[in-house]
Amino acid sequence: MSQRFCKIFLTCCAISTFATVYSAATPDSDELAELQFPNEDALKRIEEVKQNIFFSDELSSSEYHDDLDIEMGLLENGGNYEWDLLIFTQQWPVTTCYHWREEDKDHECKLPAAKEFWTVHGVWPTKKGHIGPSFCNKTANFDINLLSDIKDELNHFWPDIDGESKGDWLWKHEWLKHGTCAAVLEELNNELKYFSQGITWREGFQLSKILGDSGIHPDSNNTVVAIHAALVKGLGKNPSIHCLYDSKKDVSYLEEIRICFDKSLNATDCDGVKHGNAVSIDYPGGTVITNCHISKPVHYPSLVPNRRRQEENKWKFPIVNLYKLVQFIMWFTL
Repeated sequence: MSQRFCKIFLTCCAISTFATVYSAATPDSDELAELQFPNEDALKRIEEVKQNIFFSDELSSSEYHDDLDIEMGLLENGGNYEWDLLIFTQQWPVTTCYHWREEDKDHECKLPAAKEFWTVHGVWPTKKGHIGPSFCNKTANFDINLLSDIKDELNHFWPDIDGESKGDWLWKHEWLKHGTCAAVLEELNNELKYFSQGITWREGFQLSKILGDSGIHPDSNNTVVAIHAALVKGLGKNPSIHCLYDSKKDVSYLEEIRICFDKSLNATDCDGVKHGNAVSIDYPGGTVITNCHISKPVHYPSLVPNRRRQEENKWKFPIVNLYKLVQFIMWFTL
């Protein structure tokens, strides 16, 4: 009788353990309630945009976003394509990839082989107090053949690190959205001049060295004030510092640094320029333009967390333990 009771008791334990593991992997009703779905206005807007876009089997999501960007750009510009400054943006590829992996754990990235290597994101004409203009020439085309002389440099300094985009999508996007507005300057009035200038600035403003000279290297935590002080020391101008904030971990990751240039292509302060959700914050040593948390450390990551591996490790031990428990029950009840 006692042996039979033990069998029943241990079997119940095994079932309970399995149920716990399974339920932990399944969202409950409260979690489902937190999911955000498009409201009626958003769905209507999407349908309106879709009706104005020619779809084909080869149309990528990136190209779809381009069409939406064009429409939104025209609305924001209001026919006014004037601008004051050029924002030269360099991105830290590790953080950019981490951002994509947070949204999709299977997202592929093409990170530079070189260590501590910042890449160009774009050269963006901007009017003070506004974002843009953009898409200043609706009839413009992009011809990759015009960049044949600098193709190697582009792949090195201005690569598309999105492993899921196709061909020359990034350069096409940057030229049509931003280059067509920069083209009012003779120095930037064609594809070759525009992208060559970006490469020249990337070679001249090596952020890894500028930060490294102040002891700031990947895999470290620093205040945004310390990062700002290092940049001002190396650049001689006030840049804009941008972070990716992970609310789950309550961590800010260094993502982009933006340097401003006037129409004579000379570096200038970014004061007065609208940078998305970045704000100007005064501190005893100056004024930092940033969206990073001012009082918490900013992480400068060296590696992209592997989400898939994390999830596999997360569930590996409960399943192994369950298997061992079943083996024990089989042995104990023989």
